[in-house]
Amino acid sequence: MLSRNVYPQTRPGKWSVALLLAVFLLLVVSALIVQSGQPFNFDTLFDNTWGVVFSMSAIAAALGAFVVGLYTILRNHERSVAVFFTVSLGGLVALFVLMQLFR
Repeated sequence: MLSRNVYPQTRPGKWSVALLLAVFLLLVVSALIVQSGQPFNFDTLFDNTWGVVFSMSAIAAALGAFVVGLYTILRNHERSVAVFFTVSLGGLVALFVLMQLFR
């Protein structure tokens, strides 16, 4: 059995991990949608409306997981590995978004 420090114990910690799982699910669905649109020869991702909706939802969920996870660590003193992993990946997504905005 795994240690108590692997799984989050607080409600916001569980929400941040759930949002991270939603990110992976949304990215898989987005990839399937984009691959199914290959015969139509879309020029960009933004030509495929459903692909954009799922991709942007995944980015929003990743940023939400970062904010909720950071709140949980700072305010509720959550020290689980899953929440730290969530904050790390969400921080990378936030950094990516900021780098794309200011390039």
